[in-house]
Amino acid sequence: MRFHFPLQALLNWKQSLEEYSRLKLAQMAARLKAQEGEIEKLTLKRLAYEQALREKAGQGILAAEFVLYRQFGEESRKELISREEKRRSILREMDREREKLVAFSKEKKILERLREKQWERYRYETDRADQKAVDEITILKRAALRPKRSSR
Repeated sequence: MRFHFPLQALLNWKQSLEEYSRLKLAQMAARLKAQEGEIEKLTLKRLAYEQALREKAGQGILAAEFVLYRQFGEESRKELISREEKRRSILREMDREREKLVAFSKEKKILERLREKQWERYRYETDRADQKAVDEITILKRAALRPKRSSR
């Protein structure tokens, strides 16, 4: 007789969902890191342009050039706001995915505990059946070895 866990397919599915959720979370973390890198680059670029504008303004700058710097500043500010919103969106997605992962993990652990309990019960029953068979064999052997009483 072989151990069979009737919910094994469900357990396998929950394990797959958990693994998929982990992979999605890792991909989101990579996207977040890339987004934060882009924000950092854009921030540094903005600071460099602002520094250059201050230096040129101190020396005297043409109005057209000043307008270009200001346009870049405004466009880069809008881009920065957009990237920050995207970063927050990724963080919200990650939070939702973490909640899913926790739920999948809990469901999987419940099924694993149930399987373990059923396994222990199976082992107990098979050990009991084996012991019963050994006891019966021992009784039969002893009965066969006892001298038979002769009837007079």
